[in-house]
Amino acid sequence: VEMVNSLPDYGVSKSHDTIMDMDDRKHALFASSISKDDGGETKILGENILSLAKENSFAKIAASLFLGKKITSKDTEELVDFILRVSVDHGPYVSGAVNTMVTARAGRDLVSSLASGLLTIGPRFGGALNEAAKNWFSGVVDGKSAHDFVEEFAVKKEYIQGIGHKKYRIDMPDPRVDEIKKYADKLEQSKFLNFALEIEKITTEKKGNLILNVDGVIAAVLLDYLSEKEGYTDEQLWELIQQEFFNALFVLSRSVGFIAHFLDQKRLDEGLFRLSEDDVADASLS
Repeated sequence: VEMVNSLPDYGVSKSHDTIMDMDDRKHALFASSISKDDGGETKILGENILSLAKENSFAKIAASLFLGKKITSKDTEELVDFILRVSVDHGPYVSGAVNTMVTARAGRDLVSSLASGLLTIGPRFGGALNEAAKNWFSGVVDGKSAHDFVEEFAVKKEYIQGIGHKKYRIDMPDPRVDEIKKYADKLEQSKFLNFALEIEKITTEKKGNLILNVDGVIAAVLLDYLSEKEGYTDEQLWELIQQEFFNALFVLSRSVGFIAHFLDQKRLDEGLFRLSEDDVADASLS
C-alpha cells in the first residue's frame, strides 16, 4: 500500500493532540492523557467526572475516551450511539456467545466467562472492523480502483475483511447494514463508504454472499465521519487504525451481550455442557 506505507508508523503512540516532551517530566511508571486525580477530584479528559457524566451521553464519553479527546459533532455522537446499540448482541449462535455460555455452564464466574467470549473476537468474528477500516482507508488514500483492489486480494487468495457473510446474501441483506448506511446521508461526501460499495458491486458478481457486512459498513461510515465531522487527517486516521480504535467499539458493545448470556445461563442452570459423540466427526486419515 504505497501511500499508507509512506505514512509515519505511529504504532500505538500518543495522538498529535497529546504529545508531550517526555524528557521534561519527572520519572513515573505510567503517563496518562485520559484521566487524573487533581487534589482529590477525579478528572476525565480535563473535566470533573460527575459533570462529564451528567452532561454527556455514554456514547459521547466512550468515543471521546477511545479517541483521547472529546468529539465535537452531535452527528458523530448519534452514529456511535447507534453502533453501540446495534452491536450489543447477535444471538446465542456466534462463537463469542457460545464460549461465554459454555464457560458459564462449567461453573465459572462472570469475569472468566466474559473473558472466554472476548477471546474469540478476531478476524473471523467481530474483530474485522479494524482490518476493514484499513482496507477502505488504503484503497481511498492510494487512489486505487475497486477492480484493482479486488484483484490484488484475488491474486493473494486472501479474504477482503469487511466483505462476506455466512448468513446474509445480496438478495437477503443484513438489515443492520442498511440502517448504518443511512447515516451517510448527513455527510457531504462519503468517500470511504462509496469505495466499499464499489468493492461490493464487484464481489457480489462473483458470489452472492460476498456483500458489505456490518463490520465493513461501520468501518467505512466511521472513517467518513471522523474525517468530515471531526476533522481527522489521513495521518490521524491511520494512527487510529494502528491503535485498533475501530475494534474497540465492537468489544465494548458486545461485552454487554456476553454478560447477558452469562446471566441467562446462570438463571437457566442447565449444568455442564458436553458434546455428544454424534456431534463430532472422525476426521482421522486411516
